Amino acid sequence: MNKQAILCIDDEAIVLDALTEQLQIEFGSEYTIEVAEKGDEALEIFEEYVNKDIGIPVVIADFIMPGMKGDEILEKIHRQKPDTRNILLTGQASLEGVSNAVNKANLYRYISKPWDKNDLILTIREALRSYDQEKIILKQNTELRELNATLEAKVEQRTRELQELNKTKDKFFSIIAHDLKNPFNSVMGFSELMLSHLDNYDRKQIKDFVQIIYNTSKNAFSLLENLLEWSRAQTGRLQINPEQIDISRIVDENVELLAGVAENKGIHLVNEVKSSSFAFADENMVKTVIRNLLSNALKYTPRGGTVKVSSVLQDGLTEIIVSDTGVGIKEENIEKLFRIDVNFSTPGTEEEEGTGLGLILCREFVEKNKGSIAVKSTFGKGSEFSFRLPVKS
Repeated sequence: MNKQAILCIDDEAIVLDALTEQLQIEFGSEYTIEVAEKGDEALEIFEEYVNKDIGIPVVIADFIMPGMKGDEILEKIHRQKPDTRNILLTGQASLEGVSNAVNKANLYRYISKPWDKNDLILTIREALRSYDQEKIILKQNTELRELNATLEAKVEQRTRELQELNKTKDKFFSIIAHDLKNPFNSVMGFSELMLSHLDNYDRKQIKDFVQIIYNTSKNAFSLLENLLEWSRAQTGRLQINPEQIDISRIVDENVELLAGVAENKGIHLVNEVKSSSFAFADENMVKTVIRNLLSNALKYTPRGGTVKVSSVLQDGLTEIIVSDTGVGIKEENIEKLFRIDVNFSTPGTEEEEGTGLGLILCREFVEKNKGSIAVKSTFGKGSEFSFRLPVKS
């Protein structure tokens, strides 16, 4: 019972035999031809097909039969499967019976006995085609509704994401505007003092003022530089050129670059990166990440402390670890480090100022190179920043 069926119901065996023979020739290769002499028997067959989820596209019923009449049988069938095409085949149907079949069983067609073979075959063929078309339309409508629901959900989700992103960026740029304004206020203020009272200051006071102006300008420039890099990354204008790079060489260069800063603060800067450390990434981006992490470690490590950079190769990934014996970060502040909507930046151990954007830029660059970044920290004891990059493309 795998094929769909055409069900014929008539209390006369000779009629059923004639129907079966004609329908078997025309439709037997595609449909099972089921027969029943009584209404109860027909409903049992129909129920069996329904339970096995096999369709009976067409039911042909005589009107005058013992027990249930044809219109009653078709009405019960219609209640179970409204899409079944019901045909009344009889020579003795009353107007009331036909009307009842039309109104309550959605009668597809009425055929008089004796029937014309060609008319019967054509009617059933049209009924089957109508049934199949309705199935196709229902399936397409269901798929369209599901697709529309999915699209609406995606649009709503994307709208929420964009709204949240806009809010975040608005807040971020307001923070940046504030951070840019403050150093320029300092530069203009000290410059104005020098211009107004230059003759009243000795050489040491002038040098102090120039030092303050220099430090403030340097910090503002660093903020602008990071901001421009971040905005280029956000707008897709930053070109990524991944290639096989020597991580150990890049770390050596940055350690050498920052050796003077470490020496001035009396910090022991240790390079334990293995010479065979490689990654598949954009070299300039990786340089920026390592420089930022080392600069931060030196900034937040007091005199006499240690900053160490090391590497680990595992599962096809190169991990670079920058650890320090610095001031550490409170647990509630760790999640703020990589958020652009929170201006989390604290002074260094010797009041060095930060831009609050360096770590955000680090995460952006690492993720664009198919990597990940992580942080561990114990307040008062030190921090460990690490990032992973694939060794190969």
